[in-house]
This record gives sequence, structure tokens and C-alpha cells, in this order.
Amino acid sequence: MKLILNVKRIFVIAFFLGAMANSYSLFGQNCPQNNIALTGFQLRNQDGEIFSTTDDYNLGDLVTGELWVYFGGSSTNGYNMGFYFDITVNDILKFNDPNGDGVHERQFNCLFPGSAIVKDQWVRIRDFTWNWGDVIEISNIYAYWDTNSGAPTCQIFADGEKLPNSQCYNNPTIFTAAVPLFPKFDFESNGVCSTTIQFTSQTIGGIPPFNYTFSWDFNNDGVFDSTTENPVYNFPSSGTYPITLRVNDGTSITTIVKDIFIDPNFGIQVDIFPTKNNDESGIIYVQSVTGGTPPYSFFWTGPNGFTSTDEDIFNLADGLYHLTVTDANGCQQTEQYFMDIASVLNLSWKSFELISRGDHVKLTWEMTSEAVGVEYQIHRSLGNITDFETIASVRGLKTISGTSNYEFEDSSIPRTHQRVYYRILRRMQGFSDYSQVKMIERPLLDKRDSWLIYPNPTSGGHFNLNFSDLATTGEVTVTLDIFGTGNFFKKESIPIKSGQTVDLRDIFGTLPKGIMILRIQDGKEVKVIKLINEN
Repeated sequence: MKLILNVKRIFVIAFFLGAMANSYSLFGQNCPQNNIALTGFQLRNQDGEIFSTTDDYNLGDLVTGELWVYFGGSSTNGYNMGFYFDITVNDILKFNDPNGDGVHERQFNCLFPGSAIVKDQWVRIRDFTWNWGDVIEISNIYAYWDTNSGAPTCQIFADGEKLPNSQCYNNPTIFTAAVPLFPKFDFESNGVCSTTIQFTSQTIGGIPPFNYTFSWDFNNDGVFDSTTENPVYNFPSSGTYPITLRVNDGTSITTIVKDIFIDPNFGIQVDIFPTKNNDESGIIYVQSVTGGTPPYSFFWTGPNGFTSTDEDIFNLADGLYHLTVTDANGCQQTEQYFMDIASVLNLSWKSFELISRGDHVKLTWEMTSEAVGVEYQIHRSLGNITDFETIASVRGLKTISGTSNYEFEDSSIPRTHQRVYYRILRRMQGFSDYSQVKMIERPLLDKRDSWLIYPNPTSGGHFNLNFSDLATTGEVTVTLDIFGTGNFFKKESIPIKSGQTVDLRDIFGTLPKGIMILRIQDGKEVKVIKLINEN
């Protein structure tokens, strides 16, 4: 099951948390005037910005942000505000013990030191850290200020000490530090290989007491399919679905739409090479399988009772083939492929042979006839029959009748592989087909001959140096000296492991044309190899 979230669009209706100021006694002190009043608190991010529903928070995530406040009122000459308050997080008092004596003291901040109180806009109180989804409440508020701009900055009073009762403010209201209404949801499949999806609301914010109502649209038809908080919905098939969630907190409404991709199926990519008339020579290669849980198993059925459990199938007649892929969880998907007859490919492979010539392998193939513009790609795989790579390309002879003969010599084979597989891909007039796969066995590298250079001779200075010593474990450091014609000489020390191959160009850079001598010193022996760079 592959599930992908993509935010599509978000509509946010802003809200404002307000509260009325009331007379309240704090430290036995009344503030009858309350000519500066507090109307709300906000939680913001660490840059002082209001949160947006595009912010990627999950419930319980630690948030480092800020606490902000909004003041109004009629006073025009307030300065140096001392601000006392209590904070509760999820109904638990956040303890303030600045003296370390175990005695609770109210939170305190000096606001607007040496300046006038800012009203009718949001102002920062302090840095604040909480977990996303926590309910933060501010209570037991008392604030005082000076009317003289030159007064001392924010005098701090001890509990029980007489406090100002003219230029002050207190309020018994419990304020909630607000974040916007955040509709958000998560989802997961209801079992392996299933399109039944469990949705879970992660909505927070808005206006207390957070009595949300939910409306879900799962099929983008404008009709709400569920009003429960955590619904389950069975989608008809795999695919991309825009999910609409609308949340109402009683004061504001916010709607989000997210695309989810439900795909319990596998992505199966194949290459099909058609058969010829009167010849069972078709091939279907499975290039890749994505989705599900590997490893995968394969089961093919086809014409004339054909069945196979191989990943790739060969020597196929024309007709319809079905492939069932099963993953490690038992999830299955069946696809069908039609093997067509390509009449242009009647041109026959008369022969395809491999001939071993020491370190080289010669490929020869003969065609009874061929179309104009044909190209042959030489493919090689070392050690197995699946990891083919293109090593060369040969243009056709442009004949349309008679017999065409071709040959190619592979001189770049590492002797570290005993079995080497070859095939030839023929491309012409928009069609492709393969020759048979041929294998040749070569003697393994002698344990005493642990260093191998290939190809040699070469062109362009492309020499591969292979180290293979079955008795060596771990990494060894070797010294390489290379001598060329004229004054060319370079020396390098490199680390290398048994079985590793390095390109001499990566070590020495561009190598000169002609004959060079490479000396290898590995601590056990000194080996000297003659290199021939033909170009």
C-alpha cells in the first residue's frame, strides 16, 4: 500500500479570541479603573509569525515559539508595564520557582521598558515552548504601569506588598492562548492490499471549548460523506482522490483539501520483443516492479498451455500472456500482455557463436537477409544471466538480400568472472528483437596472479586494474609507479580491497599514447605489467 499526501489548497478563516475585562482582586489589591485592558493571547512561531494550516506539525510535536498579547483601553500615558500571570498547560499549572525555594510565584515579564504601552496591536511577551495540540491557558492576571516616562523600569513587588491601585489592571478571566483552527488528518490502509482507509482527525486550535464538527468529502462530488471525527471509507479502486475536510469550531470554519494516492497495486514495467512468423522467438523482460513489499514471485500463463515461474520468459509464440506478481505479504496483481507477430523480423538469425581467445571473446553472427538501417547492440553480463549492459554497437551492412556476416571481439573482460553471457539486440525500422543468449566459461584467475589489467591493449588510456587475492581480507595499500615514453612518470599509493577494480585514469589522469610500464608493489610482491595505449 503506497500512500502519498499532497496539500492541494487551504482556506483559512481567521479568528480573534477576545475576553472582557472585569474587576479582580490580586494580592488584596483592586484596580477600579482598568483604563488599559487585555483582550487576548496568541501562540506564534519562533519568528513571531501566526501559524498557517500549511505548517507541517503533528500532534505531540515539540514547538519552540512565542507568546503574544493584545492590549486596548483608554489610557494614553502608560509606561514600563509589570505583567504578572499564571500559565496552565492541559489544566496543569506551569510551576514558576525563580528562587529555587519551592514556593510558587506568578510568571512575570517587564513589558515596554522605558517606552509607552503599545495598544491595539499584538505584542510579544516571551519565548514559549509547548507540544503541538496542548491547550495553553493564561489566568490570575495583574498588570501595573507608570504614568511618568522617566520612571524606573518595571519595579517588582513581593507577594503581600502594597501594589499600585490606580494605574493597574486585573482580570479573573481565564484566557486561552490561541492558534488558528487547524483541520488536519492522517490516514492508513485498513489491512494489507486494501483500499479501505481509516482517517484520523488531528485538528487543533480555534475557539474554546473546541467543540468541533466535521464534514468529509471523499469522492470530490461536493457532497459530504461523513460527519464523524475518525471515519472509515472504502474507495472503489486505487488512484488519486482529493479529500475535503471542513471543520467548524462554532465560531469559524476552515476547509482543507488534500490529494491522497491509494495504490495497493504494483507498478510493473516490461519490455516485449515480438516473435517472428512461424517461429517461437518472442521475449518478455520484466524491467522493474515497484510498490508492495519485496521479494516478489512471478507466475506466467500463455497460449498452448504455457506456464512459467521465471521473471523473464523466452521463446514465446504469438498470443496473450498473463503475469501474476505476488509480494512478500501475499498481495497480488495480474496484468496481461499481447505478443504480436512482426513480419519485418522474418529476417533470420542464421547463427550466433562465441569463440574464446585467451583473454578475449570473439562473437560471430550470420543473417540470411537484413533490412536497410539495421543496428546491432552487443550486450554482456558477467556472472549471471540478468545484468546485461551494452558494450558496443555495430552498424548493419545495408544489404537486403543474401547472407550478412558480422564479428566483434570483446577484449575488456575481467578474468575475475568464470561465466560470461552475451546477447545481441537488433534494431531496425522501429522494431527490436534479441538473439539467443550465449554463455562462455573461462578459467578463473590464478590465485598467484592477483593483479589484472584489462583491456590491454586499449584506446583512450582506459585501463582497469583489478585486485583479486582470496587470501587477503580487508584493505591493503599498494604503490603504483607508471613509466611512459619521454619523461612521463607518476607515482601514487592507493587503498584497495580484494575484488575491487579501479580505473587508472582516476589515479593518474590522462595517459600518453604508446607503451607504458606499470609497477605494482603490494607488500608481498612486485609485479610489472606492460601497457599499450593505442590512441
